[in-house]
Amino acid sequence: MYKVLYRKYRPNNFNEVVGQETTVQILKNSIINEKISHAYIFAGPRGTGKTSMARIFAKAINCQNPKDGEACGECINCQNFNNSPDIIEIDAASNNGVDEIRELINNVKLMPTSSKYKVYIIDEVHMLSQSAFNALLLTLEEPPSHVIFILATTNIESVPITILSRCQKYEFFRINDSLIANHLEKICKTENIEYDREGLQEITSLADGGLRDALSMLDQLSKEKTKIDLNFVIKELGSISLVKIKDLVNSLDANDLDKTLAIIGDLKKTNLNYKIVIKKIIEILSQKAVDVLQNGSSKYLTYSEIKRIILELNDCLNKININVNPYIIVQMILLDSFSLPTGPNPEPKQESKKEAKEEVKPTVREEKIQPETPKEEKVATKLDVSNIKKIRVNNCFVAADKDILNKLKNDWSQLLNLASAPIKGLISDTMPVAASKEFAIIACSVPHQDQEINENLEKIENEFQSIFKKSYKFIGLTVADWQKEKEEYIVKIKSGYKYELLDESKLDNQTVDMERIAKDLFNKEKIEIN
Repeated sequence: MYKVLYRKYRPNNFNEVVGQETTVQILKNSIINEKISHAYIFAGPRGTGKTSMARIFAKAINCQNPKDGEACGECINCQNFNNSPDIIEIDAASNNGVDEIRELINNVKLMPTSSKYKVYIIDEVHMLSQSAFNALLLTLEEPPSHVIFILATTNIESVPITILSRCQKYEFFRINDSLIANHLEKICKTENIEYDREGLQEITSLADGGLRDALSMLDQLSKEKTKIDLNFVIKELGSISLVKIKDLVNSLDANDLDKTLAIIGDLKKTNLNYKIVIKKIIEILSQKAVDVLQNGSSKYLTYSEIKRIILELNDCLNKININVNPYIIVQMILLDSFSLPTGPNPEPKQESKKEAKEEVKPTVREEKIQPETPKEEKVATKLDVSNIKKIRVNNCFVAADKDILNKLKNDWSQLLNLASAPIKGLISDTMPVAASKEFAIIACSVPHQDQEINENLEKIENEFQSIFKKSYKFIGLTVADWQKEKEEYIVKIKSGYKYELLDESKLDNQTVDMERIAKDLFNKEKIEIN
C-alpha cells in the first residue's frame, strides 16, 4: 500500500528531526539526567515537528535501554511503541468537550500496562473548551507519577495562562529554507524523483517553514512523472516566479506606472493565491530596503516608502475582506508610491518640499466663491450623495498632496482609537488614500461601507474636528471606485487638464446643475444630460 511521503519520512528519533536542534538537545539532556517533567507544551507553526517530537520523546522515556537520550529501538517497549496502549494521542479539535476530558481524567489513574510512563499527547490543545481546560487543570498540576502530558498547539495565545504555568514550554520555529530544500533533495534521490534545485527551492518557499507542507507538495508533484523544475512547480501549485516580482518592484523604483499596472493586471488574471504573491513582494522589497540602506541603490523609492509598503502589505494579509478582490488592495498600496502628477510633465519625486508645495497650490476659479457657513455645510451633506461625491473627489484632486495625506493617515489611526463607538464602527477597515488641506477621499474595503460613511459625513467630520481641532470634508469610495477615479485623474492630467475648485454650497436639495458640474469635471463644451 502506498504511503504518502510526509508519513513515510516522519522522523523516528531525535537525530532525524529537522531544524529544531535546541529543543532536541534539551529533551535529550533531560532523559540522560533523568529529569522528566510531568507536563510539556510544544508550540509553533504547523508542520514544524511538534507531534513527531512528542512521539519521539514518549518513545525515548519509555525505552528500557536509552543511549545518550535516544531510544535504543531494540527493546520490547521500542518494538511495540506504535501499538502501545500506554501512548494515548488525542485530537483536541474533535474531542474538545468537558466529557472527553473527564474520561481522560478517570483513565489517568490506571497504571501503564507495560511501559514506564503513560503518555498523553493532546494535539491542537488550544481547541479545548474553557470548561474542558478547567477540568484538566487540577490533574495537569498534580498528575500521578506514572503520567506525562505533552500538549501541542499552533496557537499558544489561546491556551489559558493557568495551563501554561503548569507546563515546560518549548518553542518550535519555522524551519530554515535551506534545510528543507536539502531534505527534499535527499528524499528525491532516495525515491528516484527527477528534479532541479530551483524547483525544490520554490516548493520550500511555498511551504513557509513547514516541512510537512513541503513533503505534501513534493508528493503531489511527483505523481506527474515530470521533472520537478521551477516552471512545473509554478504551473501546478499556483505560484509565481521571483523574476516577475522583481520586475514589479523595479517598475515601482523606476516610477513606471504603465508597467506596474500591466504586471498587476497580469496577476489579477491568474488564479494565484494572493497571500503567496504578497509574501514574495514583501521578500523582494525587504531586499531592496537593505540595498537602499547599504548602497543607496534606488532610483525612486526611499527606505521609508519601502517600509510603508511592506507594513501595509503585511497588514492586508490579515485584513482583506473575502468579498473584495485582494489584488485591488495590493494595487492600491503599490500605486500609492506614485506621486499624483501636477501637470503633463510631472517633476521627479526627489523635488524639494518647497517646490512640491508650489506645484500643488490650488487653482481657484475666477468667479468669486462664497465662503461656506456651518449651515451650508450641513445642507450639503444631505444632498444627493452622487453629486457630493463628484464635487469632493474633484476638489481633493485640485491640491492633493502626499505629505498632507501621510499626516492625515496618522490622524485617522488615532481617530480609530479616540472616536466614539458609533464612529469607530463606521470607519473601521478604511483608510485615507488622497488628501488636500480641506478634502480627503476615504477608501472602504467592506461592501456598502462607503454608503454608510457618506450618509453620516457630518457626524464623522464633527468628531474629527472635535478631536483634532481642524476641519475636513470627507467622501467615501469603494476600493474599486477609488482606483477608477485615480486612473482617470492620471489620464486627464497627462492630457493637460487642470482641476478647479467647485462650490458645493451652491447646491440645494431640490435642483442640481448637473450640466455645469459635468463641464467643470470633463471640460466639454456640449454635454447631453439624459
